[in-house]
Amino acid sequence: MNDPIEIAIAVLIGVSSLGVFAVAGAFAWGLVKRFERPKPVIGEAEAMRLRQAVEQLAGEVSELHERLDFAERVLAAGREGNRLEGERP
Repeated sequence: MNDPIEIAIAVLIGVSSLGVFAVAGAFAWGLVKRFERPKPVIGEAEAMRLRQAVEQLAGEVSELHERLDFAERVLAAGREGNRLEGERP
């Protein structure tokens, strides 16, 4: 491989390979950027409003949970009462 033409061909192949990889990488990066969803940007005031809304909803869910527990206890007590009344002679 001492022939200057062979060396030139080897260098040309190497440089061409690097070029192909660079173009393919740029193309792939472009596809990734194209289909990437933008991250929403919100301000401090909007973030605070959303935090307050989440806290309010958490309180409402907690209250509903307590009401559901109470309703279940009332229904269970009603069933117990009916069962005890049916057992009387």
